[in-house]
Amino acid sequence: MAAKPNVMWTISEIAKRDGITRQAVSKVLKAMLGDGHDIPVERDGRGRIARVGVAAFDHHRGQYTNPAKRAAEPAPEDAPEPAPPSRAPNSFEEARRQNEWLKLDTAKIEHQQRIGQLTRADRLEESAERCGREIQAIIARLPNRADELALAVSKEGAHGLRVALRQIAFEFNSEIADALADLAGKAPALDTPIASDDPAKSPADQA
Repeated sequence: MAAKPNVMWTISEIAKRDGITRQAVSKVLKAMLGDGHDIPVERDGRGRIARVGVAAFDHHRGQYTNPAKRAAEPAPEDAPEPAPPSRAPNSFEEARRQNEWLKLDTAKIEHQQRIGQLTRADRLEESAERCGREIQAIIARLPNRADELALAVSKEGAHGLRVALRQIAFEFNSEIADALADLAGKAPALDTPIASDDPAKSPADQA
């Protein structure tokens, strides 16, 4: 469930939601309070923190956690998806956090490309254009069959024309299928990944 303003949760509840330990939550909360962040807390009779304002905790926690580590930690099956970390613009911590997420996204995209789950949009558009040109070139030869069609009409009328057109359509379909199969056979087995920290690397180098 999403955290609402002034909703107070125990450290155990926050830890269960995020799939981390109570000690990890306590460490982050201690750092927040030490830096002077206004985090609403309720204390018990011995002065220990009993409950924490979830909205304020979520708002500041992005500055104190490593997104790469958090992404690697398994969350409980019944835990809701954590809210995205808050963004603190113009700060070194925000830049570092963004860089971590970028690296994770880049690695995921490269992996999906290597195992054939993604196709580059520019290559897909190029392939579609080449297929279209092949089909257009074959269909453009239809006027060359005019004499054949005229002869069929003169001999057998509409029936002869239908037979001739059916034969031409069959031949064109076969030519188009062969042309597209030839293009597919010449296509590379793998695309060159767009996303890469080192553009000089080939897919085989990154496998």
